[in-house]
Amino acid sequence: MTAFGKLLIFMNLVFAVVTGALIVFVFTTRANWVGAYRHAEGQAKAAEAAYKAEKAAHENDIKQKDASAKELEAQVTRLNSQVATAQGEAQSARDLAAKQENVNRTANTDSQRLQAELNQIRDERAALDKEKTALRERVIAVQKERDKQVEIAVTEGLRARNMEQKANNLLRQVEELTVRNRELETNVSAGSGTGAGANPPSILDGSIKPPPKGVRGRVTGVGNTGTALAQIDIGSDSGLSVGNVLIVFRGMEYLGDLTLTTVNAKIAVGKFAPNKKTSVIQKDDQVATSLGGSEQ
Repeated sequence: MTAFGKLLIFMNLVFAVVTGALIVFVFTTRANWVGAYRHAEGQAKAAEAAYKAEKAAHENDIKQKDASAKELEAQVTRLNSQVATAQGEAQSARDLAAKQENVNRTANTDSQRLQAELNQIRDERAALDKEKTALRERVIAVQKERDKQVEIAVTEGLRARNMEQKANNLLRQVEELTVRNRELETNVSAGSGTGAGANPPSILDGSIKPPPKGVRGRVTGVGNTGTALAQIDIGSDSGLSVGNVLIVFRGMEYLGDLTLTTVNAKIAVGKFAPNKKTSVIQKDDQVATSLGGSEQ
């Protein structure tokens, strides 16, 4: 065998070895590829299952997010509506506040004006109070002056009535004296002087003693209706005697006269002659011989 043949054999051997190694390599590679494929297929299936699960979860999340988004949109819509309502209310509140401010400004102006009027009214009232006080003082002074003049008038009336009563008493006494004088003249011309004892007492013969001035007393009792009799708490101890005429009055009112018919030391009884038809003597009325003096 030649060297070329040997070379060819060697090359065939090498080729056979290489081919066998290649075959083993291919088989091994093929076997590895199948395992890898199966492993990859398992991983792919697992990944696909995970993807589907993730997709489902993602879709659920998307649905939830969509629902949340819709709910949020509804909330946003409601909030926008509430915001618009709140803005309207705020604008209304601002308008109302502006109106209230105008009202307050007007009220303050009116309040200041009313306060000024009130101060003016107070000043006028104070002036009226002063004027009222002055008028009241003038009225009181006028009333006092009137009471004084009334008292003077009543006093003068009582005095005039007393003087008139005294004049009437003097006239009655003059008439009695005239009658007595005529009787005496008749008796003298008839030669008899016995008729004088039956005549009423006279101031000329000293039987009626005039009462002292300024003696006052009080009515202590009144007789039955129609008798016109009254009892007083002063008598001969105060200088009174039968026939004396006393003035009867109640306060500042002149009632009439009381002509004494019975006189004792401490009391006396007389007949009342009213000044008016409506005048009635009562218990505790005042009596006096003349104006002035004090109660005995």
